Amino acid sequence: MLIFWVGILTIQALLFAPSPADAEDVYGPSKPQQVVPSAQDNGDGGEVSPKELADDLGHPAEHALKSLPTKSDYTVIPLPAFAYNRNEGYWAGGLTTILKANSKGHVEDIWAPQYIYNQKVGHGGSLNYFGYPSDTEQYHALVWYAEKIDQGVDLGYKNLSAGGGRYILAADFAAFKNPFARFFGFGSGTTEAQETNFTSRELLVKLTAGINLTPDLVLMLTERYHNVRVDDGVVTSLPSTAQQFPTIPGIQGAQVLGHGLTLRYDTRDAQLMPTKGTYVNVLAEFNQNLTPGDENRWGHMALDARHLIPHSSDQMVFVSRFLFNGVFGQIENTGTSLGVPFYEQPTLGGEDTLRAFGRGRYTGSWAVLANLEERVTVLNKTMFDHDIHLEIAPFLDMGRVGQSGVKAAHLLFKDIQFNPGAGIRLLAKPTVVGRLDVAYGRDGANVFVGLDYPF
Repeated sequence: MLIFWVGILTIQALLFAPSPADAEDVYGPSKPQQVVPSAQDNGDGGEVSPKELADDLGHPAEHALKSLPTKSDYTVIPLPAFAYNRNEGYWAGGLTTILKANSKGHVEDIWAPQYIYNQKVGHGGSLNYFGYPSDTEQYHALVWYAEKIDQGVDLGYKNLSAGGGRYILAADFAAFKNPFARFFGFGSGTTEAQETNFTSRELLVKLTAGINLTPDLVLMLTERYHNVRVDDGVVTSLPSTAQQFPTIPGIQGAQVLGHGLTLRYDTRDAQLMPTKGTYVNVLAEFNQNLTPGDENRWGHMALDARHLIPHSSDQMVFVSRFLFNGVFGQIENTGTSLGVPFYEQPTLGGEDTLRAFGRGRYTGSWAVLANLEERVTVLNKTMFDHDIHLEIAPFLDMGRVGQSGVKAAHLLFKDIQFNPGAGIRLLAKPTVVGRLDVAYGRDGANVFVGLDYPF
């Protein structure tokens, strides 16, 4: 059994590599957070499972660890860890997973101390803990430290059955330094030669309250505080962002207070491995910079729509996605004080948008993205009592960013990035997705090895 899981997890992402929040995370997770009531009558005769919601709200690595074989009391399993992406390079190391289960075999606590190495930040380690007091209540504490800059803490709590199961409460706190951040300038016309690196020092506090309107529809209110400082990065082969772009908004830092309202509709058949259904998320947010002397305010709108169509006797699933993300207000003002900070503006690039590029490749006041992917099951085996699937996934990513005032004729035809590619996905149902995606674009080929579906 251990050999099986080592094999599965070795080809997946670095389970607990530091995952600092980027511009997308600030506005809301790239993965959907289906918020539904607990497993009790919802007033319409339907029921929903708190376990489904708990699965969807967690870190992908958390799902993988919860799927490990357990027995009553404590289970200790050593595992290798490996990951790769364009901006950070390779990570390699190992972790020891300690799972505490009750008499029914349900995991109540997970500890995962880890050693990891990266050629840019050196040797490092992390302490990771997940707790499950009940099926509808969870909390986590993650702490990591590397020789060079990369360090942080991430704390979170969520209660999915507040008020008898009708309400959802969540709180998150993160403080970290991300030395791998990139900036190329604004717009889809930027070139690879304009790449710069900076360290993003961030403090993020996020509070969320939600109410279930129907089993498929939820309304959420979010308050967030985002404090950012820009320092020199760790990639010595690239120029410093502050030196190359000394006057862009936000280069001197920002203290952003955001007030967001989200309406989410979700009919997918599963949260982690959906095969059919529709997901639509609409976000409206008002933001203000609290830094003394900076009286700029702006709005933020986002639409994320996805649809899954199974066919060919359910051996293939066609997945389509459309994303619009934009800010409006004080955007075009020049200088370091006025205008939307560059790290608060929409970006494209990375393993869940334009996969031929590293995260943050393109930045603009708005972003439009379309993803088309065919997930083809080529192997389905039962191994060690687990349902194992191997998928091949050809895909096409298309998108561009821009500044306000762009001409309509340029919106659909100028500087659109086309990223064809293919992926290999290894699924250990119902919770673990390991993937390797290869895509080609304007800057050449890019490879990503990690956990979870891109969307």
